[in-house]
Amino acid sequence: MTVNDNAVMDIATIGRNIKKLRRDKKLTLKQLSTLSGVSIATISKIENNRISGGFETIYKIARGLGVLVTKIMDAEQAVTKSVVVNKGNPKAIHPTRNYDYFPLAHRRNGALNPYEMIIKTHKLPDERDWSIHDGEEVIIVLSGSIELHLEGHRPCRLSPGDSACFDCGIRHAFVSVSEDDARIISLSSLGPATRVNGKLVFS
Repeated sequence: MTVNDNAVMDIATIGRNIKKLRRDKKLTLKQLSTLSGVSIATISKIENNRISGGFETIYKIARGLGVLVTKIMDAEQAVTKSVVVNKGNPKAIHPTRNYDYFPLAHRRNGALNPYEMIIKTHKLPDERDWSIHDGEEVIIVLSGSIELHLEGHRPCRLSPGDSACFDCGIRHAFVSVSEDDARIISLSSLGPATRVNGKLVFS
C-alpha cells in the first residue's frame, strides 16, 4: 500500500512523456502547438526538460494530444501497486481557467483516473478549451448544477446526485449553471485510441 501524492510534477517525466506521446501520434511540434494552443517554444522547452510548464500548460498539451493529464505526469511503472491511498492533501490542487482538479487516489498504469472537480466557469468555454481524451468518463454531481456539453449533442443539465457516462473521444465541456460553482466527481477510464482527421478513434 502506498500514499499517492499527485501534486508532484517531475520535469524529466513530463518532458519524456510528452515527446513520446507526440511522436507516437506522429505529430510535429507545430501540429501539437496548433492542437493545444501552447507555443512551439514552450513545448520544446518542456520536452527538453528545461521547464515543467505548470499544470494548465500540461493540461492544454494533454488535450491537444487527446490523452488524460495523468498520462503525461505519471512515471511509467512495470508493476502497479495493489492499493494506493490518497490522504486528501489540500495542496494537491491542479487549477485551470475553467476547472479546479483535486486528484483522488489512482494506480499508476492502472485503468482509472479519478478527480474531484470544481466547475468554475459559468459560460461555455471556447471550443479549443473543450476536453477530448481516451476512454469513457462517469461524472457525479456533488453540489450545484451543471450542463454537460458534448459535441454534436444537446446539452444535458445535471443536479446533485445525478450522473452521466459518455465517450471521452467526443469533445466535451462542463458549465456551472447554479449560483455557486458546482462540484463533481469525474472518473475516467484509460483506453487505447488513435487520432484520425483530428478526432479520436477507439480500437
